[in-house]
Amino acid sequence: MTATAPRTIRIPDVELSKGLVEASRRRHGDAYTCVICGLAMPKPKFMCHVIDGGGVALHVDDEALYVSDGGDMNFLPIGADCLKRHPEMKPYAVKA
Repeated sequence: MTATAPRTIRIPDVELSKGLVEASRRRHGDAYTCVICGLAMPKPKFMCHVIDGGGVALHVDDEALYVSDGGDMNFLPIGADCLKRHPEMKPYAVKA
């Protein structure tokens, strides 16, 4: 029997203006920031399991297949607006 590799996806890298990101952090603090756009969020509604040192998300149904290594970043927040803009990320997000 061959081992099945867990499904992963590259996390989109959205660059927002530095002023917008700084204004968001001043308003909400920087305790939580979206893994896609970097905007601060006071209360994240969704999280994704980030692996490989960042930039890659693990499919929620493949948690049991994943062998944690030094690149496991655990669950990081993903903004609801970013999920709408990047529907390919929905199978990789869980409600917080």
